[in-house]
Amino acid sequence: GSSSFPGLSICAKSGTAEVGGGRTPNAWFTGFLNDPENPYAFVVLVENGGYGSSVAGSVANRVLQDLVN
Repeated sequence: GSSSFPGLSICAKSGTAEVGGGRTPNAWFTGFLNDPENPYAFVVLVENGGYGSSVAGSVANRVLQDLVN
């Protein structure tokens, strides 16, 4: 796993979606665990959350850590 996802073998992509009107962009993070014992896929969207990896990625990590550990 990476340092942001301790103990997890994760394959993921972050993204930032502009929403217009001067509002903060939506933060996206999607992927899957590369782990046959925990075959989870996920999508996290934080509306007006900012940037994908820092905002939505931290949400994904908290949920995946609870699922796996």
